[in-house]
Amino acid sequence: MITKPSRFTTRLFKRCFKRSKRIRARRVSFLVSEDRWKKTHFSVVVSTSYSKKAVERNRLRRQMYEIIRKRVQPYVKGKNIICLYQGQKGKQDTQELQKDFFRLMHVLNRGRKKQT
Repeated sequence: MITKPSRFTTRLFKRCFKRSKRIRARRVSFLVSEDRWKKTHFSVVVSTSYSKKAVERNRLRRQMYEIIRKRVQPYVKGKNIICLYQGQKGKQDTQELQKDFFRLMHVLNRGRKKQT
């Protein structure tokens, strides 16, 4: 799980969900927006279309949060990121999820200006 200051509030989530730019990979999409206070917030959404069972959705959500905590969070500053899972039901390989996250991070960082 990511730290509490890095999680969304309900109000911030609703605002960012409406105003964000979408970046897509095979199974995961990022909704990205700039944060006014240069803090980073993350959220993971797995819909009931993936599975009607909360246990299965929560397992996938925990896997995605772990990838964010280890691989994404250290490299992103000042962004609000909502991760939407849009893949098919079935056994999801963590390495395939990581590849999707790396693709999205590459696209996200490509648009960032270099600081000199």
